[in-house]
This record gives sequence, structure tokens and C-alpha cells, in this order.
Amino acid sequence: MASSTRKRSLCKACNKAPSVFFCQGCQQDFCTDHAKEHRQELSKQLDTIIVEHDQLKQNLAECTNKSNRHPLMKKIDQWETESIDKIRMVADDARKQLSNVIGSHTTKITEELKHLTQELTAARSENNFIEIDLKEWMERLEQWTKELSTPSAINIQQEKSDSPFIQKIIVNLKKNEFFDRATAKIKIEDNGQVIIAVSGGYSTARCQGDYSSGQHKFRFKIEQKNSSNWIHFGIVSQNVPLQETSYTTRTTFGWITHGYVVLNAAATSGYNGYRSDVIENDTVELFLDCDRRKICLTNERTNNKHELDVNVTQCPFPWQIHIGLYYQNYRVRYLSA
Repeated sequence: MASSTRKRSLCKACNKAPSVFFCQGCQQDFCTDHAKEHRQELSKQLDTIIVEHDQLKQNLAECTNKSNRHPLMKKIDQWETESIDKIRMVADDARKQLSNVIGSHTTKITEELKHLTQELTAARSENNFIEIDLKEWMERLEQWTKELSTPSAINIQQEKSDSPFIQKIIVNLKKNEFFDRATAKIKIEDNGQVIIAVSGGYSTARCQGDYSSGQHKFRFKIEQKNSSNWIHFGIVSQNVPLQETSYTTRTTFGWITHGYVVLNAAATSGYNGYRSDVIENDTVELFLDCDRRKICLTNERTNNKHELDVNVTQCPFPWQIHIGLYYQNYRVRYLSA
């Protein structure tokens, strides 16, 4: 009877003894001795994993119980401290600005009151006054009393920022704006608050304030217009003489409500996608950012907003508000910011 033999592979560890064990994990053959060593090595690796497991479990419990001691908490605490310090610095600076402005304001009222004191003393001594004088003196006193308690020339506003999480607070000295100059075809009414086109044709009005730095907001209401649409909102360099068609000068920048943008001594249709949606009774905001050399026009009804870069070589500081009218009976009112 014939016999058969099967040749066995050698042990992977010693490469001498025939293998008696095949490991399904590493797919290797081992002899009896090295099979035992191999299992012992696997047991050691398991022990290491169990130790790591137990350590992580302990760390997790400590982290849960002491989350306020997490290393990242220190970064948050540091950010909080630095932010508070910055806010306090800005607040202290704002308080100093406000104190200086209030001091100047009260000094001005004090000087004006001295002059009134002299007038009243002279009037009493000479017995030379009439009803008009009494009315004027009382109005001046009422105005100064009001200004002393709630000064209209001072307010607090938050600075616009691309990062609104912490907004810087600043003291802003407002100018009492109104229309004070216009060409012959425009009439100024209501103590400089309203302009009216008394006849057709190009006409121009300017506000009295001038602006060279900071940010300034102005609001205007279209109180009357017809189906035709031609009102120019913009700025002009203060040093340029008033003229009926000043939108054609190189110092004028702005928007005309029939879809034209004014710059470079010309009116360009659809510049930067500009399309006007202004109708009667709309309120528009003209925003001057002197520091960034930009102006912005916004229709408050539709929130339609347009920005325009100002070339200060063409339109040097200081800037003035410029409103142009064309059609008769058009009426625009300046509103408080």
C-alpha cells in the first residue's frame, strides 16, 4: 500500500521548525514554541490597549467634572480680558471727547449769555425796548436752556464696522444742516428745510455744511414730483461756485433719479448697475464716508443702495451736499439724520 506525505511550511519566527499553527490575524505560520510567544505578544498589546482605554476614561471623567479648566478655556478667558480692556479704553476715550465737547458747548452758551446780559442791562437802564425785543430775548433764552439740557449738536453713535460683534462707540459732533444757497429757479422755504423748483430747467441748491472727515448721514423726502424723474442727489467741492448745471463739473459726484450716475463731468446711464426706483413720498439717505472717500445713496422704502467712489483730486475736500432739480414744482425736504 502506498503512503503519501504533505510538506509543511516552516515557522515564520524561526524559519526552521515545521509550522503547527496558522494565525488568522497576521496570516502567518508558527511552530509550537513560537505560536505560544505570538499569543503572548498579542496579549501584551491588548493589555496596552486596556491601559489606554482606562486612562482615556479617567481623563474624560475629569474633563467633564472640570470643564472650566480645559486648556481652550484659557484662550477664551484671555480673549475676554483683552476685549474688556479694549472696551474700557474706548469708553474712557469717548468720555474724554464728550467732556471736551460739553465744555466747549457750555463755554459758547456762557459767552452768548454775557452779551445778552449786557443787552438786558442796557434795555433796563435806557428803557428802550419793544415787544419784538422781548420776544427775541425770550426765544434766545429758551433755545439756550434747551441746548444746555439736551444739546442738539452732540450725539452718541456706534461706528460702522465689518465686524459688528464689538462696535466702537464714538462721540459725533453733528452740524445743524439746512439749505442755504440756490440758483434762481429754486426757492428755499421753511427755515432752509425745503427746496422747491419754481420753474422748469436745470437748477441747483446746496446745504450749508462742509465735510472733510468722518461719516455723515443725511435724509431727504421727495414731497412732490410728477411722472418725469429728474432729481440729483450728490456732493460738490465747496470751493466751486454755485451754478445751475453744476452736475457737469468735474467736482460733482452723485446720482440722478432717472438712472444716471454723475462723475467725471458727465452723467453716465446705468453706471455700476444703477437703476433708480425713487417715487413721490420716498425718503432717501445720502451717506458721506469722507475717510473712505465714498458716498452712498439708499432708498429707505426699497432698501435699494448704491455706492460711489469719490476721486478727491477731482472733488477735493471739503464736500457739500448738492441737490439738483429740473421740473417745476418739484419739492424736496431735508429731514434730520
